[in-house]
Amino acid sequence: MSEKPEGEIQEVRLGDCPICGGKGTLKALQYVHEIPYFGKVMESTIICERCGYRNADVMILEDRPPKLYTVKVENEKDLFTRVVRSKSGTIELDEIGVKIEPGPAAEGFVSNVEGVIERVRETLLMARDFRKQEGDEEAVKRVDEILQYLEDVREGKKPLTVKIMDPLGNSALIGEKVRSRLLTQGEIESLSLGPYVIVDPEKDESQFSEENAGEEKAD
Repeated sequence: MSEKPEGEIQEVRLGDCPICGGKGTLKALQYVHEIPYFGKVMESTIICERCGYRNADVMILEDRPPKLYTVKVENEKDLFTRVVRSKSGTIELDEIGVKIEPGPAAEGFVSNVEGVIERVRETLLMARDFRKQEGDEEAVKRVDEILQYLEDVREGKKPLTVKIMDPLGNSALIGEKVRSRLLTQGEIESLSLGPYVIVDPEKDESQFSEENAGEEKAD
């Protein structure tokens, strides 16, 4: 990948929109900047000028190994711990049992722990409304308990252990209290890659050779 100029938003034309079929309406806005004590990252947002389709991702422009990052949030200062989450990053909030796994439509972002809490809160509020319409009072009560816990975390009354894992090494937590370690092979295999697919060149080449041999034999 060629590195983009730092500090400038670059616009790249991608062609037709896969959602609405707009001709030449798809573009990418790419922004490269450096995060202190971490390195350069590129934030990329794909937008369709016709239908408004949008998808974002974050890519680290330096080789980094697959790691597990952990921070225990205990006060207001900890809420500002930096969060770099790519499309292949999994986030866990231990005390409330929340796990955010990347799917086919996952988005990347650069934020902080408080921003992650707000994203979770908004999702829980939508889930609460849905459960309330269904008459599931037990689920509504559970969501209310989690929402209250998150509010207590924001006020420094309760702790919250935040983890982020990325088999591609494109996600991280950054801050004084952050601890990290390499992911085990078992952990890497258990994590979702989101919309990404890992290609094994040797395996693909072997399969291609076998297919060619079969065609030659048939001839």
